[in-house]
Amino acid sequence: MSQRQLQNPPTVCVIPGDDAAPEVMRPTVEILQRLAPSINFVEAPCGREAQAQYGTPFPDVTREAIDNADCTLFGASGGPSRPILWYLRWNKETFINVRPVRWIPGYRSPMLNPERIDYVIARDNLEGMYPPREGDVAELATLTSSSSWWMAPPVDKVGAYSIKVSTDEQMQRVAAYACELALQRQQAGYPGRVTLGAKYSIQPRTDGRFRTLVKEAVSQHPSLTYQEFLVDDMARRLVASPETLDVVVLGNEHGDILADVSSGTIGGLGLSPSACYGEHYAYFEPVHGSAPDLAGKGIINPTAMLLSGAQMLAYLGYNEEARALETAIEQTYRDGSLLPVDQGGQAGTTEFVQAITARLPRN
Repeated sequence: MSQRQLQNPPTVCVIPGDDAAPEVMRPTVEILQRLAPSINFVEAPCGREAQAQYGTPFPDVTREAIDNADCTLFGASGGPSRPILWYLRWNKETFINVRPVRWIPGYRSPMLNPERIDYVIARDNLEGMYPPREGDVAELATLTSSSSWWMAPPVDKVGAYSIKVSTDEQMQRVAAYACELALQRQQAGYPGRVTLGAKYSIQPRTDGRFRTLVKEAVSQHPSLTYQEFLVDDMARRLVASPETLDVVVLGNEHGDILADVSSGTIGGLGLSPSACYGEHYAYFEPVHGSAPDLAGKGIINPTAMLLSGAQMLAYLGYNEEARALETAIEQTYRDGSLLPVDQGGQAGTTEFVQAITARLPRN
């Protein structure tokens, strides 16, 4: 995918996030600065602190910092910082959400054979059921005469409706990106297999169209293979046969749900990073939420935030540094002597980060 020309050196906007999120953001930025000292990190106010200082959780100074940066590193939103996340997604048109799902020794997986889990989810980040387009069910009365409305909406009842939107442009971009991702992984030794999960059986105009466009995209690459499953069966396969998966393509709401299922199979949300790419911008954030119940306790797991930072390093062209960070994290988990609380250990956030830092290459 095309990408705007990066600044030299690159600039990263840092949004600490809400609740416990800053507790993993700040040590992550310290590690990233150590690995790539040329990167210019600019922290912008957000959420409750911004509300207190500027009268809004998303002040103009933060919007300008995002616009002037090459990408954004986002903590997690517990609500107050959500307008910033919406801006990063829909205003910056970051159309694809990429979530690696890989177990490594030391992760506290509930699975019997977690070593089989190593795939990537490519999720639509813009359409489907999000952003919400909802209204009163009575508004659907005009659709009762439509020949495409095979079942008249219950306009005589009190209730609400929600609309699912799928445009060819967006579905084609998601499909093309998934294929590019599968080709990249194939060069690294993966099978080059694209798997679609969708409800094409009962949503032929939306998921059925998505199915057609993904199949067409894969057919343009002879080295790639394609498989498809109804999304409910896809959920089962994430647990029962993850070794059959390489690049999993999902719609927005399906991907939102199933990515958390995937996180559960490797050991929890605290281990899962994500990256959202657009044609001209990108942002990086952990899959987990802001963990208000952990705020101030010093025990939140920084792994997802650190791995999101590694994805950001790769995006900015710091591939060796990204791999060094991933290796240090893997070594720390494999050693097993210092593990986060959610992974069965007793290490606090700071202690765990120090163990990872000790395994980083010295400048």
